[in-house]
Amino acid sequence: QCNCCRLAKCIRIGMDRKAIRTDDQRLERLRLIETNRQKRAEQKVEDEKSLATNNKQIIIRPNGLLRYSKTYSFSLSSYDYTLLTNIFHEYERACVPHTYKEHLNMPVNETLTLHKFLNASSNMYIGFISYINSVPEFRSIPVDAKMLLIKNNVQQILRKNSTLIMKTITPELDRDSPVFLHIFPKDVYMGMRDTSIALSPFVHDPMLMKLFLITLMLSKYLNVEYTNYHIECNDENITRNIFAAQNIYVELLWRYILSRCANYQQSVHFLTSLITRTLYSQTVQVKLNKFMNTIIPTQNHQLEPIIKSLWNPSEENSC
Repeated sequence: QCNCCRLAKCIRIGMDRKAIRTDDQRLERLRLIETNRQKRAEQKVEDEKSLATNNKQIIIRPNGLLRYSKTYSFSLSSYDYTLLTNIFHEYERACVPHTYKEHLNMPVNETLTLHKFLNASSNMYIGFISYINSVPEFRSIPVDAKMLLIKNNVQQILRKNSTLIMKTITPELDRDSPVFLHIFPKDVYMGMRDTSIALSPFVHDPMLMKLFLITLMLSKYLNVEYTNYHIECNDENITRNIFAAQNIYVELLWRYILSRCANYQQSVHFLTSLITRTLYSQTVQVKLNKFMNTIIPTQNHQLEPIIKSLWNPSEENSC
């Protein structure tokens, strides 16, 4: 039977004529069906990604990213997406809860001292180290070498992490604070503020800085004041393992930048700008270290253990 005959039969047995859809109504229903189908497909993809991240044994999974080193692609692999997703969630867990709200509520008077300010930062240090320690390649490094990387690098990296926290998690606190101006000399504070402003264009991407911090943490010689922080690792196998781990995340960072930029040239310019501004922040770290080295020895006994171990290494170390 044709459509007309079937329709006539339906009307004879009592179908309401008003229930017959117009051409526009039929098109609208088809569009609705297609929209719902797309939503179900997208939800399925999201569910699969969620399942991929819920691995309780390994928070950030190691993978064979190095095999992509010869030919870079503008699109990320499924391995890359899995690793980036897990990095994002681990950063949210370990670092986001710790901000400068406590610091900025301190009374600005004679009771506000450097050691109180630093002790209030203990949770930020602990949270960041927990984030870094969730990286399997970092966890696999021998304990002595791991501690040397932390002592060498955390001071500088935490300032970059502070910029990320301040500008994205608590933007309402991103202003000149009398607390910071009371604690630090004006030239040191202005330098820290300038480096924070310099990194501002990079912090609003959901992944970039979180990934960049890992690559910095796996650097053996991040600290420019090598004579003051003579922390060396002479074991060739350990050094090779550190560089291999860093290569994984440097290459992932590069592929991520390629995927976010319009073309290769823009990617090169973007990464060069990030590195240049990071190097500038190291010059500010020199001023900060000189200030800290004059004050901390007089307040050493009042510092929390985590702060004391990072800002006042008692002896030269090696592994």
